[in-house]
Amino acid sequence: MVPETTLLAIAAAARSRAYAPYSRFAVGAALLTGEGAVFTGANIENASYGLTVCAERVALWNAIQAGHHRFSRLAVVADCSPPPTPCGACRQVILELAGDIEIIMGNLQGEVVRRSLSELLPEPFSADRLERAAETISASAAEDEFWRLPVSLRPIGFVRNSLLNPSDVPGNYKTLTSEIHLDPDLEEGLYRIEEESRIIVIGYLHRAAGYTLKGERRGRGGEIYGLFASRTPNRPNPISMTEVELIGRSGPVLTVLGLDLIDGTPILDLKTVLPPTK
Repeated sequence: MVPETTLLAIAAAARSRAYAPYSRFAVGAALLTGEGAVFTGANIENASYGLTVCAERVALWNAIQAGHHRFSRLAVVADCSPPPTPCGACRQVILELAGDIEIIMGNLQGEVVRRSLSELLPEPFSADRLERAAETISASAAEDEFWRLPVSLRPIGFVRNSLLNPSDVPGNYKTLTSEIHLDPDLEEGLYRIEEESRIIVIGYLHRAAGYTLKGERRGRGGEIYGLFASRTPNRPNPISMTEVELIGRSGPVLTVLGLDLIDGTPILDLKTVLPPTK
């Protein structure tokens, strides 16, 4: 279970991606599924105000599009006091798609209000009031096409070092010392990692943009190679995988040697290095 404080922190971070040029009122939401995954949303405004979509619905639709249908909590954060409550439209949508879940409302000053959806929407309109039963929507895509659907990943931490831009990564990065700051809620997952001399760091290259399937590759002496035959950071999915030396650990912070990622890079996973097979 993702703790309430973490869910609120994720909602606050999602708020930074709001598109609110008209109201200047940015809202972030974080929805926790029954499986423990978290999906985020931010309000997206439009010059035709009626087309504006709230953060809560964006998060819910993202989760459903990813195949989730069981939910337990929804956190909403905005810069207002008291904390924001979902609008009536969002309450109706949440009821139908997520049920009577817990709504956690917070602000940037640390105020928190908790309500069940039934408290916020005591007399809802539900599908059972319709004269005919709602039709079940079946998936139109064949199961062998499901692999095409986008995958949602949650960073587990981030990089701290002196490199501010991708161009700052030196050719001799193997001598570079970096820190990996893990989400404190996941610290228990580092148990006995000190026994490893080397680990694999999987990162999300958040500053990468665009890609070419075939072209000159700097790391290949300027010769032409296919994208998947190179280590270029510009890829369809900008994910990196680097084997590093583990120098030490202090709580949720790992010190490593040889990481080719810049400061602030989100970390997706850490794995141990398998010993060579005989």
